[in-house]
Amino acid sequence: MGRTVPSFWMLLEEMIAELSVFRRALRGVDKDVFDNLMNKARTHASSCTVAPTLDPMQAVFLSILIEQQQEINSLQEAKANVPAGREVYS
Repeated sequence: MGRTVPSFWMLLEEMIAELSVFRRALRGVDKDVFDNLMNKARTHASSCTVAPTLDPMQAVFLSILIEQQQEINSLQEAKANVPAGREVYS
């Protein structure tokens, strides 16, 4: 017997497909950023599967936030390891 409830991965891909009209309206650089955000959500699709009470879009946002926080933490750590007197450029 097949699944009666779609997996989160399937829901995520459906949401991304529904957002394709929005994506097409973005500028070139913003399309790349959008794609990057959706890939961040895909990274945590398996975690979202075990939290069925979350609205799927909330799970997507939470996944993106987790990935962005990891990037912020990594940048802060790198900045903390810069020798005194040296400038850090963004």
